[in-house]
Order: sequence, then structure tokens, then C-alpha cells
Amino acid sequence: MKEYAEELASAVDDEWSEEIRILPMRDGEPDPERKPFVLLAVLRTGERREERYSFGSRAASLPGIAASGGTLKIRRSDFPALDVQQDDKVVALDRHGEPVFLVRMVDDRSHHRIILQLEDAN
Repeated sequence: MKEYAEELASAVDDEWSEEIRILPMRDGEPDPERKPFVLLAVLRTGERREERYSFGSRAASLPGIAASGGTLKIRRSDFPALDVQQDDKVVALDRHGEPVFLVRMVDDRSHHRIILQLEDAN
């Protein structure tokens, strides 16, 4: 059964993976003890809801901004010693504008994937 799960994960990754840069952070600054790195992983952003600026009576006529978080799913077999921590940054290099996300939670309990819960950082 495990070989089928790996085969399925590989097929999904081949189709949906994108280039991601992980920026290790500590106390809001780059962590000098952990180097930034690039990997391929499946990034899914959440439902894009519109948030409006509130600048007084004109606010109703101002355009909104789409903001949400998402998940990053990293195949564990590709990165067995991965060290990603809460508050690290994730940059989606293949997406327009290279959006930046903050890691809010690291779920490493699955034996197939490491799942990062993200929120928008820019």
C-alpha cells in the first residue's frame, strides 16, 4: 500500500508542484543558523475573500484586496531532514509578484507529507 501512496504523491507533485523558497526566520529577522533554500512542493492558497480598506466615507468606492492563506504540502521522502518552523517565510517563486506567506503551523505527523499552514505576509 505504501508504494501506491508514494506513486500517487509523485504523480500529484509532477502535475501541481511549483518552485518555493523557504526563508528561515527568528524573531522577525533572517535566522543566521538556518540557510534559505528552494524546493518543489504543492502550494494551495485558500479561498480569496475581499478585504476593504476603511478610509472614511469613500471606502465603499475603493477596490478591495484579495487576502487569505493556504497550505504547502511537501513530500517527506524528498526532504527527510526538513527544518521549517512557525514564523518562517514561504515565497511562491512561480507566481506573479512572488507572494510571501508566513508559516503558522507545521504538521509533520503524516508519513507522506509535511504540511505547512500559511497566512498572507504581503
